Amino acid sequence: MFWNRTNVYRFLLIGAFIALIGTGCALEKRDQIFHLRGDYNYQFYKNHPQDYALTTVAHWAHGRISDILLEAPHDVRKSDEDFFKQGKWFLENPSKVEPHQDYVAPEYARLVWRAIRVVDWTHQLHEQLYDIMADPNIPPDQKKQWINRSVDYYLSEPETAFSPAPFEEVVMKRVRLTHQPWFKTFRTHWPKTNGLFWAFHWWHPVIYEVQLLNPNLEDQKRAIQKIDDLFMKDVVVHPPRRMHLSREVMPRFSQLSPEAANIFDNLHMFHGIVYDILASPKVQDKKKEIYRMIDLMTVRKGDREMAGNFPIPHPDLDPMVYSSELKGGGGEMGRIMGHGMGMHSPDHKEGS
Repeated sequence: MFWNRTNVYRFLLIGAFIALIGTGCALEKRDQIFHLRGDYNYQFYKNHPQDYALTTVAHWAHGRISDILLEAPHDVRKSDEDFFKQGKWFLENPSKVEPHQDYVAPEYARLVWRAIRVVDWTHQLHEQLYDIMADPNIPPDQKKQWINRSVDYYLSEPETAFSPAPFEEVVMKRVRLTHQPWFKTFRTHWPKTNGLFWAFHWWHPVIYEVQLLNPNLEDQKRAIQKIDDLFMKDVVVHPPRRMHLSREVMPRFSQLSPEAANIFDNLHMFHGIVYDILASPKVQDKKKEIYRMIDLMTVRKGDREMAGNFPIPHPDLDPMVYSSELKGGGGEMGRIMGHGMGMHSPDHKEGS
């Protein structure tokens, strides 16, 4: 008999597949690329396990908030406070391994898989460079060639690689950030969570600077421990009033690898852009707008030649000090965006 149980199951599966195609739903490939092989792999995890654990919290928070924003919570103020408290709890009780973005933000991953890919791909570059800087077997004068190798590998995937051109070119000229209708939505309505992310965006680049200044592994361990204590006791409690650019908090590493510095600036800004889009009632088609941003922010021909076109405001900055200037508004963001960013502090001087 035709309508036996097996044939019914086949009929239902075929019908479901036809229905899926009929909706016009685009199936996105979920292939991924393994990280670049090297003897330095996992050196940061091995040599700085406590600091590595903090990266798991940063990446968890960046992913998890996306699903929460998609839920469009009714009481935003309470949701903001609850997420900030949860983030602080995880900082004190971090995971031992980093969760991929689609594990902590499954709804967001189903909506915009390419956005998940560009973030995870850039996190892989983060980890590669941390590993290189933490490997005592790579002499200081050879770090740059290994960093360049990793950046080359990262940029070989242009659909998922952020541009190595400076913030001024990518975010201001291509995205035209301050002209977007969703601009500043997230920081306005989620101030505590936004402050936590800006604290992470101070901490991530400072670790590079400390590694560069302390090539001896034991010195590096002590310095990173001090940075982590500073982060937990001061930076998280009193987050900066702006997103720092790499050039401000890792000036020496930014000169060693301008491409990496810009890639991380563009990643950090992409996080904020996504949260603005997800939080804004003015954007109806979230996927379309996020993918438009990815197309504007990923690498283009000629971007690498522009990589070093940015100023270094404080080339001798002490990364071990979280100064009042770093806590306040202004800085490079204030200089670039002016009052459109709404971040000027009373003591800010233009061009500082």
